Amino acid sequence: EEPFRTHGLWSGGGEQDMEDTLDALERRILGEDAVAACILQNMGRELREADAELEKRMDLLQFVQAQHLDIKRAHSSHPAMTLARKMLCRVNRVNAPQEKLECIFRCARIIFRMLNETAASERSDAVSADDFLPILILTVLRSGAKQLHSTIEYICNFRRASRLGGERQYYLVQLQAAVSFVQHMDASSLTIDKSEFKSKLEEATRLWDEAHRVG
Repeated sequence: EEPFRTHGLWSGGGEQDMEDTLDALERRILGEDAVAACILQNMGRELREADAELEKRMDLLQFVQAQHLDIKRAHSSHPAMTLARKMLCRVNRVNAPQEKLECIFRCARIIFRMLNETAASERSDAVSADDFLPILILTVLRSGAKQLHSTIEYICNFRRASRLGGERQYYLVQLQAAVSFVQHMDASSLTIDKSEFKSKLEEATRLWDEAHRVG
């Protein structure tokens, strides 16, 4: 950023002009398909393995239902759930870190708007993170989004620090928490009988192994 800020051409520009220009530059460079793909593919074997493990885990846990996460039916059956899933999945179709972060932000805002609407209609207590996170977890689980570990790391590394704050940073942290929950989900973290969880996970694993068997 410093070469831009100290260049004579920008001597009369305001701070907002500078921020907008730097955003446009970030979007222009990192918005290229080849550039973004190259970065994501070269973020290290550890992240690639974590992505693959998470995607398998998401496949295996499709038997988990809203009630297992103590999500109200009024929320799980709300049309906004579909919109939130689609918005989160969109992180795989855009390239620039600001665009990916915006998908996460909009996904979260869709969920919060739904929670506020249902709370108002039911005249219930104010919405809190305790209401939000289980729904985000289910959204992650159902989204089919790929490379979530790499995507989060990509945003943290390449989104300008001055723009990575406030609500957007909060929702990115919430997504990290949701991804971690899915990665480590077991019967003790859900409202489900341990034997039921075990049998359903074993059956899902058997079907996954059959579908991915080579030869």
